[in-house]
Amino acid sequence: MGIKERRDVEKEEMKKRIMDAAIEVIVQEGYEKLSIRKIAAQIEYSPTTIYLYYKDKAEIITDMSDVLYRKVMGEVVAVINEEAALPIDKQVHDILRGFIKGLCSEPEMVKAIMHSGINVVFANDSTDGKPANQGIDMLDHLVSIGISQKVFRPGIENNSWMIVSALLGFVLSSIGSRLYLFDNFHKHIDDFVEILMGGIKQ
Repeated sequence: MGIKERRDVEKEEMKKRIMDAAIEVIVQEGYEKLSIRKIAAQIEYSPTTIYLYYKDKAEIITDMSDVLYRKVMGEVVAVINEEAALPIDKQVHDILRGFIKGLCSEPEMVKAIMHSGINVVFANDSTDGKPANQGIDMLDHLVSIGISQKVFRPGIENNSWMIVSALLGFVLSSIGSRLYLFDNFHKHIDDFVEILMGGIKQ
């Protein structure tokens, strides 16, 4: 490993330590009490060192959101690649299920992001008032295919953000009530996804 590669690894490791410390403070004390000084004390570095990586606490939340988004999108893309030959409703079902499982695998990070009150989930450059990002666009595309195949009902084009909003609500409720810790949580996920699929199928 060269010097640049080693520095990149060290930078990512330090950013993870900062994010983990921020999550701990937010979950215990709330986002309002989060500060660069508290993060620095948590990981036993000076605040000046933290500022080398992040200009403020909002930037830390944005970075957390990016980490979470990449993880969930990785799972979604894996489903699409593995199930491309399956019926479109099966693909969408498993994508929605993967979305929930991906977020619930990082409950503390999800709580920290949501407690921050910063709109990072739907942050986008949309000009028509509808939330948009790569994941929503991907789901819109699959829904459009389902409509053309007469599997999904017409009139729901470009409304995948509503489905994602419902998924986020389920995730937040499951994390808040600690439902995700129960052995039968996978059954609750399947039931919820079936309800959503029932709303878009012909």
